[in-house]
Amino acid sequence: MRVLHVIPSVSPLRGGPSRAVLAMVQALRDRGIDATILTTNDHGPGIDPTLPPGRWSEREGVPLLAFRRWSPALAPLREFAISPGLVGWLGRHIRDYDLLHVHAIFSFPSTWAMVQARQAGVPYLVRTIGQLSPWSLGQSSGRKRWMLRLVERANLEGAAALHFTTRAERDEAGPLGLRPPSLILPLGVRAPAPSAAGAADVLAQAGQGGIRWLFLSRLHHKKQLDRLLQALAILRRSQPAAAWSLTIVGSGTPAYEQQLRALADRLGVADRCRWLGHLEGRAKQEQLIGADWLVLPSAAENFGIAVAEALVCGTPVIVSPEVAMAELVAEAGAGLVCSSEPEALALTLGEALAGPSASMRQAAFNLAQQRLAWNAIAAELQSAYAALVRKT
Repeated sequence: MRVLHVIPSVSPLRGGPSRAVLAMVQALRDRGIDATILTTNDHGPGIDPTLPPGRWSEREGVPLLAFRRWSPALAPLREFAISPGLVGWLGRHIRDYDLLHVHAIFSFPSTWAMVQARQAGVPYLVRTIGQLSPWSLGQSSGRKRWMLRLVERANLEGAAALHFTTRAERDEAGPLGLRPPSLILPLGVRAPAPSAAGAADVLAQAGQGGIRWLFLSRLHHKKQLDRLLQALAILRRSQPAAAWSLTIVGSGTPAYEQQLRALADRLGVADRCRWLGHLEGRAKQEQLIGADWLVLPSAAENFGIAVAEALVCGTPVIVSPEVAMAELVAEAGAGLVCSSEPEALALTLGEALAGPSASMRQAAFNLAQQRLAWNAIAAELQSAYAALVRKT
């Protein structure tokens, strides 16, 4: 079976969806599926010089074809990731594939791929990456309403199935009344290899200097790092003797990052914060393993790949109910779920100062191994692909 995955970007600066597609395709290829990726050379505000435009290459062992992202001076058009080369190539080759797996909506590569698939009669599966949630639809709402009326609703209705990573994500899309069947299948995660899991001294230092909170995500207002900083300021006032630190792993626009740093300074918590920027691979895993808690008080998260990455390292999480994995975390006893309101979050952080128990750490690891293993997810995805192709 030949399956083409279409996504606007594979840049790690774009967050979890772009990181996850590489692991997903790799897991599918391990099962003998001829899965490849079509994308652009987008790399956040710039372009990725390591992706040769219009030529097949490999990233993390996955065959990938990237075309130039048009980069006009107007930022909203850059975010839309317009790519004329991608359109031309897909028009010539779309019928070479049994199925398209489209990741994201409201972005030119994904939107146009669905239009072309409908015209060519090629079935496609759409992973909406949380963009049908009320929060997401409320951002740039005028543009999204216009796109839904013009083309995106027809694209969604024309899908062979809609891929949601959690029940919560599916339920948030319910008010739209979309007719295609739903496939609820999480994203996966791989346990770090012993050599990359960092080292014993990282684990040994985890409890030194008090509790170590870790925030690992893009620096974007949706992630609500500002609320975490406010909550920590409240905690510091209420428990001035408590020892803790916050490590911040992630990057965003320079202006927004400066706003967050200035906020930490005004709140009197800057001396407890370490800003490490964007990390990957072993460096990121060491931060996950060395943390006592991952904290993600996001306003909306259709899955939360950082949460999964923490769990597989045995690091419990503190998440807001708007993080779709919150239900799984609560059921498994793999962390704490609380409101992202600073006062409520501060109370939970205060309770968590004692640190997670050994049983909670084990529950975190077990949840990742039992529910979020890529090999099992790829097997289910393979069955879903076969069923969708048979229907056409």
